[in-house]
Amino acid sequence: MTQSRDKLVFVDQHAAHERVVFEKLMNAWKGGKVDIQDFLFPLAIDMSPEKVEGLLTMAKEMERLGVYIEALGPGTIGVKAAPLMIKESSLSGVLDKMATEIVDQGGSYSLERTVGDICATMACHSVVRAGQSLSPDQMRSLLRDMDMFPLSSFCPHGRPVSVEYPYYKLEKDFGRIV
Repeated sequence: MTQSRDKLVFVDQHAAHERVVFEKLMNAWKGGKVDIQDFLFPLAIDMSPEKVEGLLTMAKEMERLGVYIEALGPGTIGVKAAPLMIKESSLSGVLDKMATEIVDQGGSYSLERTVGDICATMACHSVVRAGQSLSPDQMRSLLRDMDMFPLSSFCPHGRPVSVEYPYYKLEKDFGRIV
């Protein structure tokens, strides 16, 4: 919760952080710059051969997002590197969801939409959770990061990031003004 001169603002920290990470990933994809973490050994993720093949067809675009993959077998994908802002523990779920979308949507799925969905999935799985404790510094940092992006009022899935309550409404609700 934060405030301005005339209102209280309640911020959904998960939705806000998700929006910030989504925007950073999309900007990285468009600009071709993302900070990555190289793994000493590829992270092996098992999935169906169709999903492995689907991911491999998107390998070049995924590299622009900072995700470097290779086939380790017909049913195993290896992750050689990933963006620093993505939790390693979330990569399996992210890649499986990505692969499912690629396989289900086939070639008719536009590249920009696919990348947008990939970024939304990566962001959702790697950010703070609702109810997770944040320090005051982390809260301020998140609010500053939100200010960097003009469309940060909704998360990539369309949920509001914040809700505002004007002081006059609170005063009216409490019977202070008529």
